[in-house]
Amino acid sequence: MTSFLYTVIVYPIELLVELLFVFFFKAFDSTGFAIAGISLMVSLLSLPLYHIADQLQKKERDMRIQMQNGIQRIKSTFKGDEQYMILSTFYRQHHYHPAYALRSSVSLLIQVPFFIAAYQFLSHLPHLQAESFLFIKDLGQPDHMFMLGSLPINVLPLIMTLINIAAGAIYTKGFPLRDKVQLYGMAGLFLILLYQSPAGLVFYWTLNNVFSLVKNIFYKMKQPLKVLYVTAVVASVGLTVAILVIKSNFPLSKQLVLFAGCGGIISLPFLVKIVGFIEKRYLSTFSMKRSSVFNVYILSILLLWFLSGIVVPSSLILSSPIEFAFTGTVENPLSYMYHTASFFLGLCVVWPLFLYAMASRKMRGFFSIIFFILSLTAIINLFIFKGDYGLVSKVLLYDEPARLSASLIQTVLPIFITIILSIGTFACIRNGWSKVLTSILTILILTSAGMGVYAAVNIQIAYTAHAKNVAENVDKSTLHEINPVIPLSKTEKNVVVLFLDRAINSFLPIVFEQFPELTEQYRGFVYYPNTVSPGRVTLSGSPPVMGGYEYTPDAMNLRSTERLVDKHNEASLVLPRIFSEAGYRASVFDPPMPNHKWSNDFTAFRPYPEVQVRGLNGVYSYKYKMEHPENELWGPDYESRIIKRRLPMFSFLRTIYPAVRSLLYYEGTYFLMDENTQNTNSFINAYSVLYYLPQLTAIDSAKGSYVFLVNDTPHEPIFLQAPEYVPVVKVTDISNPLQADTYYDQKAQIHYHANVAALRKVGEWLEFLKQEGVYDNTRIIIVADHGNNLKAPVFKDFEQLKEVLAAYHPLFMAKDFYASEEFSTDTQFMTTADVPAMAIKDLPVSTINPFTKNDLFSVIEKDVVNVYSSSSEPNNNRGNTFSFNYSESFSVHDSVFDEANWKHISPK
Repeated sequence: MTSFLYTVIVYPIELLVELLFVFFFKAFDSTGFAIAGISLMVSLLSLPLYHIADQLQKKERDMRIQMQNGIQRIKSTFKGDEQYMILSTFYRQHHYHPAYALRSSVSLLIQVPFFIAAYQFLSHLPHLQAESFLFIKDLGQPDHMFMLGSLPINVLPLIMTLINIAAGAIYTKGFPLRDKVQLYGMAGLFLILLYQSPAGLVFYWTLNNVFSLVKNIFYKMKQPLKVLYVTAVVASVGLTVAILVIKSNFPLSKQLVLFAGCGGIISLPFLVKIVGFIEKRYLSTFSMKRSSVFNVYILSILLLWFLSGIVVPSSLILSSPIEFAFTGTVENPLSYMYHTASFFLGLCVVWPLFLYAMASRKMRGFFSIIFFILSLTAIINLFIFKGDYGLVSKVLLYDEPARLSASLIQTVLPIFITIILSIGTFACIRNGWSKVLTSILTILILTSAGMGVYAAVNIQIAYTAHAKNVAENVDKSTLHEINPVIPLSKTEKNVVVLFLDRAINSFLPIVFEQFPELTEQYRGFVYYPNTVSPGRVTLSGSPPVMGGYEYTPDAMNLRSTERLVDKHNEASLVLPRIFSEAGYRASVFDPPMPNHKWSNDFTAFRPYPEVQVRGLNGVYSYKYKMEHPENELWGPDYESRIIKRRLPMFSFLRTIYPAVRSLLYYEGTYFLMDENTQNTNSFINAYSVLYYLPQLTAIDSAKGSYVFLVNDTPHEPIFLQAPEYVPVVKVTDISNPLQADTYYDQKAQIHYHANVAALRKVGEWLEFLKQEGVYDNTRIIIVADHGNNLKAPVFKDFEQLKEVLAAYHPLFMAKDFYASEEFSTDTQFMTTADVPAMAIKDLPVSTINPFTKNDLFSVIEKDVVNVYSSSSEPNNNRGNTFSFNYSESFSVHDSVFDEANWKHISPK
């Protein structure tokens, strides 16, 4: 029940605090300025509530003062029941009720949820840790500015309390003692509550008290509203200019939002006049009809609740109920619906009803029309301007986020329709047709409720069937055990291709220098630094690794009558078929982009049951976490927590104007701060496979084996705990060799961390193979499909395009059978398309591609290699040929180390 009340009452405010924090944090790149920003905005946005509360308190206070002499006479003259009866009569004569005394606590009641929301957000915000601002050394800890002997003294809470008392003294000047005691008591209470709190939280509440002090000073002025307006205009213009100066490259869409906010504040007097005109011209009669006003209002907020809290999340989950089942700590997907519905119950119903209860008669009529227009606009945006944005993952990431950018028609038309809708609404109100509005709302609510019930029932049916299937097919006794699945032979030759997605070639020498033991672990390997990949993304870079030169982007585009997905699937089967047809055990683990899908779709492998194919990514994450309980905070609930946090924002995105959807999505963050600034779970999904490689390897095959294993550890870079380079929740040491050179930024360093982790775990597996006696008779090729556009050592001295070219420079090294020489380097020009020929060289297997019937050795062409930039999204590659970005596509020959060897490719 407590969790439900928090989600309904407090979490809407906490989300508002978070969104404002992210906005100011992105604008100023400063945690301190972000805290100041949310304090200012929350104070301004809550000002109308406090103004209404002050009016109620003043009304109650004036009534008490007016009745004070009469009450004292009655109390001094009468006792017991007689006193009670006479006082009750006296109160009725003055239209007063003792319960009205609660009005004096309205301001306090408003402060409580705002305080809890800010406390919950700021006290658990990792971005405060070790962040300094002005005279505050660490926003994540108590300020400890002075020491009294061995006792640290926190100064900020004392300053906060003094300001609070000053604000209270100004506000309560001339008030009865009981009102003053209440405010001073609250100041003392906040001192006790916040004395040991993080300095960032105390700084926020101190600024709130400063704004309260300023507000109280304004109220004592002759023309407080004019002074407040001028101050707000100056502040908003100054803030806008400051953001644009600091963020000189601010995107146009975000500039428009900034200008709109500033313009809204500047035009407040004009907007107030418009509201007054509308109320007088159209709403004066309507506002007098209390039941009509309330009916339109309650139906409008209920419709908004149904749409945002039920229809949107249920429609999303219904599209793939199984995908949302058993995610993190959530088993039944309906839990996500319940959480989102609870949040929007508070945002769309509870808080609006509170606002309605406090509003005047005129404002209630205006609110009811505003919410009516909002609810119909949400309907139009959701169902008419829904947009075609491609697939969305279970963590609410679009596979084609670029589609969120609205066209001119999508920008203008919804706003135009809203204007027409507003004109029609006011026409209905003026003609006394309020029942038309309630009828429209009732129909829409019933339709929305029907959609929600339909979705919920079908989600439950799908979940029940899936849960039964899971219960029947999962052996709980071995749920957290590891069964060997990678078959190798001690007596026959094995070939292993270890595909480390996005491993960076030129990091390897630095890693080996930092960890000299790797040189011995990788004994027999030859490192190829002079390597390029024909494609800079997995969709174009992985087919050459799997199938050779017949599957470079150039070669695939020449086969223009065949679908790209079919050619991709064909490439993934070239080596498995060659080896299995020669009598080898062929195994493929986590093939890259199978059937052009992000998740495992093994449809292409079904005609070849002799080829073992399975997914390992993420299978052993839970076991890894269970064995590392010191890092329990990354926990199994990470995935479910992120879905719950993003679902309300996803509902906003679906119901707002298309013009601002891309801004709200904000590169997949939905304008939310991560609880952990790194995606540790995604890293562990891949890293745990390398961690358990020895246990996953079975040395029992009577036949030789071909193993193709893809791993994403370098592809999911995070900062790891140095010097071991292992994942932890809170990284305290990110030291690495790149730090000594200012050329390497955070992106390069974070990728270095992931590459170190992958190479060290692979090295441990190689030691295991040696101990088991299968290292010598196993040919091992370690390769990446592409690099990444980052500051790589090999291109450091290039004059142009150094980061772009790094995307075409993947890791490549190999160990042949019975190779025992020391780790060495070979600078011959190589491409990742050399892998298939290298894998089958000198083995009793066919050299013929089973699909094209061409000899793999006869199609090798690398005098000049074309390397292409293309889309990484499957939906952008549904046709027969790749579309290239020629501004970042090149030809290269002989040596990648010579900048003169790189030439732009002509679109011809």
